[in-house]
Amino acid sequence: MKKLIFCASAALVMLASCGKSEVCDCVDTAINMSKEADAAKEDMTKIKAIQDKNKAAIDKCVKLNEKDSKKFEEDMKKCDNYAEMEKMMKEGK
Repeated sequence: MKKLIFCASAALVMLASCGKSEVCDCVDTAINMSKEADAAKEDMTKIKAIQDKNKAAIDKCVKLNEKDSKKFEEDMKKCDNYAEMEKMMKEGK
């Protein structure tokens, strides 16, 4: 289940763009949610709480992506933490 949470958060981030701004916040949110979900050890109550806690940030990222998904993805790759998120995605976390 934690993989599902990370994939969903990563997808949201991929849909949304980073030039050291709101888009980078999306990358940070995806990374943090993934780490929290991993620590939750598939406890659905905790995972739901993680989702609820980050709902506003997720919604913001989705809106950024809907505005211009190509730019969002380009900007996201410029974020300092993008490499960490990409590594987590490859590891399936």
